[in-house]
Amino acid sequence: MLAAGGHAYKMEVLAFSVVSLCFIEKAIRAESLRKATGFSIFAGVMVGITMIEQQDVALLAGLFVGPYAIFRLIQVHGKDWFRWMAVLVSIGAVALLLAGSTMSRAYEKHIRKASSVQSGNEDKWNFITQWSMVPGEWPDLIASGWSGWSSNNPDGPYWGRIGQSAEWDTTQQGFRNFKLTSIYFGIIPFLFGAYGLACAVRGRRETDAKVILFWSIAGMIGFWLAFGKYSLLYKLFFQLPLVSNIRAPIKFLDNFQICLGIVSAYGLDRLLTERKSGRSTKALWLGSAVSGVLLLLACLKVLVFPASRKAAFAGMGFERFADVMVQNMAHAWFHAALLAFLCGALVFVAWKGLKQAKWIGLAFLIVLTGDSLLLTSHYFRANDLAGLKQGNAVTNFLKQNQGSERTFFVDQSGIYNQWLASDGPYHGLNLFNIWQMPRMPVDYNEYLGTVGRNQVRLWELTAVKYVAAPAQILQQLQQNPTLGQLLRPALNYQVPTAQGMRPDVLLEFTGAIPRLALFSGWESVPLDQQCHRLADAGHNPRNTVLLDPVYDFGNQTGGSAFQRLNADEVGRSVTVSVSAQERSIVRFSQYLQPTWRAFVDGKPTKILRVDYLCMGVAVEPGEHIVEFRCAGGGVKVAFLTGALSVSLVLGVLLIFSRSRGAEA
Repeated sequence: MLAAGGHAYKMEVLAFSVVSLCFIEKAIRAESLRKATGFSIFAGVMVGITMIEQQDVALLAGLFVGPYAIFRLIQVHGKDWFRWMAVLVSIGAVALLLAGSTMSRAYEKHIRKASSVQSGNEDKWNFITQWSMVPGEWPDLIASGWSGWSSNNPDGPYWGRIGQSAEWDTTQQGFRNFKLTSIYFGIIPFLFGAYGLACAVRGRRETDAKVILFWSIAGMIGFWLAFGKYSLLYKLFFQLPLVSNIRAPIKFLDNFQICLGIVSAYGLDRLLTERKSGRSTKALWLGSAVSGVLLLLACLKVLVFPASRKAAFAGMGFERFADVMVQNMAHAWFHAALLAFLCGALVFVAWKGLKQAKWIGLAFLIVLTGDSLLLTSHYFRANDLAGLKQGNAVTNFLKQNQGSERTFFVDQSGIYNQWLASDGPYHGLNLFNIWQMPRMPVDYNEYLGTVGRNQVRLWELTAVKYVAAPAQILQQLQQNPTLGQLLRPALNYQVPTAQGMRPDVLLEFTGAIPRLALFSGWESVPLDQQCHRLADAGHNPRNTVLLDPVYDFGNQTGGSAFQRLNADEVGRSVTVSVSAQERSIVRFSQYLQPTWRAFVDGKPTKILRVDYLCMGVAVEPGEHIVEFRCAGGGVKVAFLTGALSVSLVLGVLLIFSRSRGAEA
């Protein structure tokens, strides 16, 4: 399995969850309570790191790691409650010490205060289960590239239904599909998984066999949960609290691959241990050979009878890719057949007890590594950092001219997606696009849903200085004389699309309120009415800001248009000089969050909620220095570093220090 596109931390979570399993096993097998506590502390560190990285994936991993720890404690230590306490309390305490605050904030932001962007239970179900494993696409698990490599990939576009929007079939709106990575495991792990399970069932009275049966059952549960909206089991799982807010059931395949890896590794170990004496070794050889024959027949069917597949692809809108898609499907079946035959040949060597059998373990390692490299070659490519550093005409122009204002991309696909993900952050560009926010805060949802209906008013209120759009959109906007005066072409360029090169234009929007501005007029409007007031065409946001009546500022009308305030750079701290002729409000176009602090002439002052989402401070007549500062990051890093260091040192001391009795 690969890291899902857009989820850079997911594979880190899985790696740390595997390491936590290792430390849990060491803690349970430790001969002394002291060492058990030491290994448990290390396990707690690993669990804490997973929760810091990505909470939803870590929670799903915990559904497998937690029961395993309890199962092993029952199996090995029975009612030795001191060992239970040493393991579970140590893991829980250290994990909460490291990740407790992160988990609390994540719950507050993404669960309790998250907007239900769906209007009902059915909409929520569709939203949560959009990325579900499709039963009919099971060949992708063993035949790499069978349904294409990824959505919109010219070397083999994905044609399946993973990521498809619920309304696609009826309205053709939303995503036809959205898949950036592979769900391929390979035929060999499945063959050895079946062999390992058979060996475990046969020797079910043995301790190791019971462990394998546990992982087999856990893997089956995870596999069926991954089918999401197609699975009755997931419908029951969805009724549980908290987990019903975790999107994309296909994430369960991540945990399934760990279960499959453990069971198939046990199968390989049994093969290397038993070899020709193993009664089921012949069955594994026959199973591999039969699988290879069936997979080869599937390949031949695609090659001999391609017309039906091509017609189906053409009906989906992939007519120009039909030939390459059929070719990819045939290659996928042949690739799987070849691996099955290789597996059968190596098992045959072990079964017959040939002298080359001692190299079987290494041979399997080479085959699986090569298979992994072939898979990743379709997804992971090295980018030349020199090109990223050099930039391009658009990013370089924005870097020189944007200042502290923002830029909005009308199109978020293709090259713009790359600029949002890598080029923009690397060059420090302020981009307004909200391109990844599955659980939108309630206030964001209200603001964008109400004010965002008028895109130009939204740009005006959010300090959007530049708008990148296809040239044809500029022609449409210029038909409106008012908009034509507000949007001036600043740069013409071309971008690559699936249909060829497209002329685009970077527009300078002259009607935006700057990131920092001084207002002498304000109006007290209840918070729940501010979005509608901001969207009202009769409201002039250029001379009046909206304040909540709880501040008791009253109204100050008749003020002139805002005064621009210049700041060299807007980051975690921004300072501006203010010259006010009367009592005024400094408006900072930045989302108000609890970590922000404000200072006027070096003295702390109250931050006001301005225009529903923004920050502001009141200043009296005269010259002032106003500073907005985002606090808390350094303290958190220092605390986590200290807690991590203490935990690791304590764990090492407990594991490696000798008891007094041993020294005597």
